[in-house]
Amino acid sequence: MKQLNQTQLAAIRTLAEETGTAQLCIVQGGEVLLDEAWHAQAVDVFAVQKGVLALLMGIAEEKYLIELVDHINHHIDPEWTLLSPWDEAKLSIEIMLAMTTGMDDELRLNGEIGKTWRYNNVAYNYLKKALCEQSGLSLNELSSQWLFEPLGLATTHWVEREHTLPDGRHFTALMSTARDLATIGEMVLSGGMWQGQPLVPGYFLEQMSKPASEENPAWGYLWWNNDQSHFMLPMKEPRRFEGAPLPEAPADLIAARGAWHNSLSVVPSLELVIARTAQPESARSFDGSFWHLLKHN
Repeated sequence: MKQLNQTQLAAIRTLAEETGTAQLCIVQGGEVLLDEAWHAQAVDVFAVQKGVLALLMGIAEEKYLIELVDHINHHIDPEWTLLSPWDEAKLSIEIMLAMTTGMDDELRLNGEIGKTWRYNNVAYNYLKKALCEQSGLSLNELSSQWLFEPLGLATTHWVEREHTLPDGRHFTALMSTARDLATIGEMVLSGGMWQGQPLVPGYFLEQMSKPASEENPAWGYLWWNNDQSHFMLPMKEPRRFEGAPLPEAPADLIAARGAWHNSLSVVPSLELVIARTAQPESARSFDGSFWHLLKHN
């Protein structure tokens, strides 16, 4: 492991300031090297929440509440899509995590179920409903009991967004800080263990990081990986990009990434966790510049 040095950390701090960062936390080898906040309160981390929800799914499977192979209609009421009953019955938890639902945002057929990769925020939110239905808990209750409280996260919580889903429920946002996200990343780096106790099953973390589709192998179960030959991006489907999402970063990097360049990255080969939250009004690209800086300094 090559430890980040003070010159690199100073340059990273400057980069963070220049790119509209709200908070930045870097942990390497269990040591907090940098923990800066230009905005003290928890912020909306946008699609980084997907990485957190994936972990909750792994915990739910370990609790025998859900299996990835389950058809989602075993856990929520049917006719939640505009698919035919036969097509809707094909949708499994695994397909929802892999974003291969073959549906558009109106939940109509728009591809091949189980194959066509499309970033679908509407369909994704029904995974939250399945978790709540099976656990008998609200999203905040199960998240706190299963993950946030065991990790000692004091600020991370879910809030309702203004917009609603087809069934009338509100979209939900995850409010968090870079320090809290980094703690989640440390747990992922440790193989799902926290303070000597298993929190998220290691087999799930391994599967979560693997390619979940041929069309977009850089996407696993709501997490990105960096060791594939091509990838697709949200809202730019079906365009295919060659190479890795972060070409200057290590191939073993996995990440939960959101709008405005919010991100949580875990790099096992460097024992490194990087958590970055953003101020949307001034946010600019951070991750690519971060890895370029490390490679050339």
